[in-house]
Amino acid sequence: MDRFVHLEAQSAFSFLWGTFTPEALVAAVRSLGQRAVALTDDGLFGVVRFYRAAAATGIQPIVGARVEAHGGAGGPEIVSNLTLLATDFAAYGNLCRILSIPRAAKGYGPASARPSVTLQDVKSNAAGLICLCGGRGSAIETLLSQGRYEAARQWLALWRDVFRDDGHLFVVLQNSGPAAEAEVMAASFELAAKLGLPVAATAGVAFLGPEDYELHKILVEIQRAHHHRAIDPLPHDGFYLKSGGEMARLIPYPEALANTALIARACESFELPVGGLHPPLFRSAGEAWRRLSKMCARNLARRCRPVKLEYLRRLERELKAIRERELSDFFLLVEEVIDFARRRGIRHTVRGSAAGSLVVHLLLGGVDPVARGLLFERFINDGRKDMPDVDVDFDSERRDEVLRHVMGRFPNQSAMVCTIHCFRVRSSVRLAARALGYSLEEISRLSECLPISLRGRRLGEALDNLPELRHAPIRQETRLVEVASRLAGLPFQGSVHLGGVIVTPGDINAFTPRWTSPQDLPVGQLDKDDVDALGLLKLDLLGLRMHTALEGAAEVLRQQGVNLDLDRLPLDDRRTFHLLQSTDTLGVFQVESPGQRNLIGRLRPRHFDDLVSEISLFRPGPVEGHMVDVYVQRRNGAEPVKYLHPDLEPILGETYGVILFQEHVLMIVHAIAGLSYGQADAFRRAMTKERKKSGGMIDLKERFMAGAVARGYDAWVADEIFGQVASFAAYGFCKAHAASFAHITYQSAWLKANFPQAFYLGLLNAGHVGSYPASVILSEAWRREIPIQGPHVNHSTARYEPEGLGIRVPLVVVHGVGPATTGRIVEARAARGRFSSLDDFQERVRLPARVMAVLELAGALRGLGAGDLFGTDRCEAARA
Repeated sequence: MDRFVHLEAQSAFSFLWGTFTPEALVAAVRSLGQRAVALTDDGLFGVVRFYRAAAATGIQPIVGARVEAHGGAGGPEIVSNLTLLATDFAAYGNLCRILSIPRAAKGYGPASARPSVTLQDVKSNAAGLICLCGGRGSAIETLLSQGRYEAARQWLALWRDVFRDDGHLFVVLQNSGPAAEAEVMAASFELAAKLGLPVAATAGVAFLGPEDYELHKILVEIQRAHHHRAIDPLPHDGFYLKSGGEMARLIPYPEALANTALIARACESFELPVGGLHPPLFRSAGEAWRRLSKMCARNLARRCRPVKLEYLRRLERELKAIRERELSDFFLLVEEVIDFARRRGIRHTVRGSAAGSLVVHLLLGGVDPVARGLLFERFINDGRKDMPDVDVDFDSERRDEVLRHVMGRFPNQSAMVCTIHCFRVRSSVRLAARALGYSLEEISRLSECLPISLRGRRLGEALDNLPELRHAPIRQETRLVEVASRLAGLPFQGSVHLGGVIVTPGDINAFTPRWTSPQDLPVGQLDKDDVDALGLLKLDLLGLRMHTALEGAAEVLRQQGVNLDLDRLPLDDRRTFHLLQSTDTLGVFQVESPGQRNLIGRLRPRHFDDLVSEISLFRPGPVEGHMVDVYVQRRNGAEPVKYLHPDLEPILGETYGVILFQEHVLMIVHAIAGLSYGQADAFRRAMTKERKKSGGMIDLKERFMAGAVARGYDAWVADEIFGQVASFAAYGFCKAHAASFAHITYQSAWLKANFPQAFYLGLLNAGHVGSYPASVILSEAWRREIPIQGPHVNHSTARYEPEGLGIRVPLVVVHGVGPATTGRIVEARAARGRFSSLDDFQERVRLPARVMAVLELAGALRGLGAGDLFGTDRCEAARA
């Protein structure tokens, strides 16, 4: 056993600096025979995966971070790198608070590579932290190299006082070989002795071996070019993961080496709370459950008269599962968020497996899971230890209102989920080529030949195996291919998840630091997998343009005196299904592309469940597995429906014997192999994960066969059923999610069939909703005999407006006439009425000659006497 412990290691989560992943660091430490290692990145983005990898291999994880400390003795210009290590979970919270200080949090943006703090920032949160001062980039190294010994002593004395009561301070001794480093190391040891401070040896690890130094330089060059940072790479290849023997030869101070193990022992009590559930708790478990039960019972009584026994039994089962997992407060919190949206008229729907819950339906609305045959156990079951996901789509234009409500309601407990962007194949080629000095023209030539579909493959593997790349010009660029291949998959930068929100029990800084996004929203340093590992509540509050369109259409109808509730439409409207069968579905949610229109034409849907199946069938898996043809033929009576065993008919009867939904797998494994729904869901997830590994699939098959045979099924029948279920892993879709989307499909089709003018106006004003631009939508409206009126200064606004039975095009579609100019025109018209002449318009609005010319060219001044006032030459210039 190598007793030395590396206390400073910066992985690739010190973006564009370190060359290795936390998992690779743990593996390298284990191969050296060392028992512990610290991860000290410029933030805590990689901590959860580091902790889990270390715990899985018996390595003690030590969690810390590198910060830039500003000011102190030696003048305000003194900047020093410090390493802070957490001795326990409470100290980890203090580290999160330091990294959340606005000065520090700015370091996560493009302006700086490292969080910036002051002495007072650290002093206020020093309890339980170990501070390492010295080494590369520190004030001690800078001042001692300049011969300013007294300034170095004063600076270090200040930091000694910070950690005198609540923490520990060690002076770093570092030496990677050069004589200058050895001299600073000796002077640092002498300085520590005079101040009575202990010393610790570190290597400042940025790469796992000397051979990775070139990759480190490439990363730093990318950082310089992409983020425009004034930063230099490390001066040589000595900052790698060394054995204890190598460290002893370079740093001949036994106490500095021994103290690394001492520091590791001081951090042994640190544990991240992975593996359990940590929902926010605002009430006692009993009180929350009683409140939830009453709310659900009241809503059920309102929606279902009389209340059917199957609903009562389903509700009882769901509430029992929720109570056992102590998730009542979780559901009440989600209901509170949705109630906010509901009271403000913000359109929303639940998506994903949550739509299969009766409790969710009663609290949040959406499809009726009992009527649609949806399975609650796909959402919550006894085999899942992670926090359930509730994904909600909101009107895109108003989604941020909901986000800000959550942040305001839970100011110290919430943050956006972080997204880690990694190098993909094409981006790694482009950025590496730029760092290596290729011209922009060369970069485009070399990267444009690479298919976008290379996302999950290594560049070298793709060049060797894909025939379309056999003659690609990049094959000749050996070094570029090597560098880009090593970059692919490494973290590139942290960003903001599209809609994921964390809500923690108590102070969020107990779990993660926060920084502020350009949209002024707090963002954590946990990605979605980290959130799941820590058992924290994650709400996916997403924006859906189709909701914007539906709400826009409903508003048009309200202005026309038609008030309707799209969520309570009868699901058997003949006009709607006639439209769907006709394939006239341009603009209809999920069924407007040519492929979707082809499929829906073959299916000829007659009821809502047909839409659920259509949405699930139009996926790569069913298409590639030829299951679409089988389903359509059986659906239309051209092929007999077959079941491998009669016991499958109650499960697969709705899909004519085809395994189409993830819920089907749970039900089959439960019915045939006798596994609980929780075990069946774990089986489904394992099957999806292991289907490419023959050994994993063999183990799953043995479990299934044993259960089926024990329940009296013939082995050959069980084998055939398992084969069908196993092939499902390539294409299964969550039925609850499909049903939720199918409801939106139906609503949009209903509007198009019954109120086409309002439908088109909703689409046009919602921005880019689906597959087609506004010109195609207008063309289709015109084809359906809806008059289209061009833009005009006396009639148009900034939006598409109803005009009689037709549609008036807005002024903003005219090239060169933006929202500001349109606003001026509309404001002038509102103040004194319509414009009577061109002179009247010019006097009241005063636009540049070029804008006037394009307005005339577009016909927006028709009837005002524009005529030949601008002349042919000016109009041609405007056209150009």
